[in-house]
Amino acid sequence: MVKLVLLPALAMCLGWGIRGQFGGETGAMVPGALVGLALALLSGWRGKDALRLAAVATFACSLGGMMTYGQTIGLVQNPAQGQYPPPTYWWGLLGLAVKGGVWIGITSAFLAIAASDRYRPREVVFLLLGLLGLFVVGVYLLNRPHHPPDALPPIYFSDPRSAKPRVEWWGGLWFALLGLMVYMGAVKKHRQGVAMALWGVLAGAIGFSLGEVLQAWGTHQIPFGEAVHRWLDWWKVMEMTFGFVAGAGLSIGWKVTGLSREAPPRIVHWHPRLDDLTMLLWVLPVLATDMGLSWAETLGSLPAFWMVFGLLGSLLGRGWAPFGVGVAVTLASASDTVRYLTDEKALFAFVWGFVGLVVLLFIAAYLSALWYRRQAPASTWWLWTVWVQTGLTWVKYLPPVLLTPDERNWFVRWGSGGVVEVSFLMLAAVLSLPVWWRAAVREGRPVGPSEG
Repeated sequence: MVKLVLLPALAMCLGWGIRGQFGGETGAMVPGALVGLALALLSGWRGKDALRLAAVATFACSLGGMMTYGQTIGLVQNPAQGQYPPPTYWWGLLGLAVKGGVWIGITSAFLAIAASDRYRPREVVFLLLGLLGLFVVGVYLLNRPHHPPDALPPIYFSDPRSAKPRVEWWGGLWFALLGLMVYMGAVKKHRQGVAMALWGVLAGAIGFSLGEVLQAWGTHQIPFGEAVHRWLDWWKVMEMTFGFVAGAGLSIGWKVTGLSREAPPRIVHWHPRLDDLTMLLWVLPVLATDMGLSWAETLGSLPAFWMVFGLLGSLLGRGWAPFGVGVAVTLASASDTVRYLTDEKALFAFVWGFVGLVVLLFIAAYLSALWYRRQAPASTWWLWTVWVQTGLTWVKYLPPVLLTPDERNWFVRWGSGGVVEVSFLMLAAVLSLPVWWRAAVREGRPVGPSEG
């Protein structure tokens, strides 16, 4: 039980820490991919079944990335007229619980759907269309009007006093999640799915609010003294705490509901041409928004609704499993890294990032081809995702540190960001141990101290 809980918890801890380096819906794909692979590996799912579960988790988790929460965190930890905690402290924590709960709740609900063979292709298409309709209704009822400073929603978890109060979308996600749970329970009699969704809601609500409690405490109390404080990134502590608790909750729900004992479902796939179409409908807006193309400016101000194409393709398509876990997650993170380095106006860094992007995509395409020929096991994708995503954070972090003129020595220049990057490497190594250990046992190599 400990291993079943710990591996997904650490996977999502790393994934959420990495997610904070990229942000938005595309950044939120990373923890989804890692926790999906972790659950599949621990359940003994192999090859295409493991990748399909991970791909579904990737795009389901991405949907929560549309929610803004920076100002919500500010309600918790920003002093009001020198007073801390501020009067908005508990309201901010409630907002984080609301947002974290629906974020992980949606992820867990679709994990349950991916583990079931109750849902037919045509049904899934109409179900997602219905959820989009509920999303629009929920936004209209709970998150509108938004005309600051004159008109804001009655229930508002951002800062109304800010110069730019944020647009919120959590109401739409909650309407969609509740509608999905009603459909799963009342129509499909899928009690496991409803229970799994509730575990996700609980884990997300606790994880997000607990993470912020720790950040606010560490920021204001400086519990370890000034000498240590300068090396600690309390925002990253918040993110990784959220990820750890969310991953633990998902793994407990996966176990308690019996989904961990279920055999992979027999899926009825749609026509392969629809894979190509939905991949195109996903790739074009992702690249357009990341490259800052003029015609995509409007898309950048809206939720990344094209993630639904990825979710739909992962549930019903054959080719979306390797594409979603390998190419899509790699492309999203790598293109964000290249854009960041370009913004830094460091030519060397840009060339490094661009060449790295091309190489990564070629390797991902090669792994996808091997997957089609059934030669790339799920453990290979696990190591690929863990180490490529960790490596991309270093590619994004190092150039500004190395290329920016600074009189301080290199150790001091690294600061708390360097500590975070090293922690990513340590977590990646820990997450790789089960795969390396299993490979060593299978090949008959010694894996511990020899007996003599």
